[in-house]
Amino acid sequence: MVVMVACAGRLPSTSKSTSIIRKHFNKYGKKYEASPFGNKKVTNVEILSVDEIHKQLISVQAFVTLEGSDVHKVRVTIEKGPFGWRYVSWENLSSGG
Repeated sequence: MVVMVACAGRLPSTSKSTSIIRKHFNKYGKKYEASPFGNKKVTNVEILSVDEIHKQLISVQAFVTLEGSDVHKVRVTIEKGPFGWRYVSWENLSSGG
């Protein structure tokens, strides 16, 4: 029981992970208009799993729904910096284009 309590603070909340992913893909879509995320706002983020890679670095798998019903499965790496959680990298896990 003590181990579970000690590890609980090392992961961001679901709402924080959702916020980081939503903000990143909205910015990414504006910058890279030719990408599948181009000029489309994120309408929903559904977190599938959160895995700790090591202390202060986690991997989040999520479904990202865009305007027009496009859905992409992504893996996002999030790091805990001195001022809170921040985006590091992402990978598109969706098959196809």
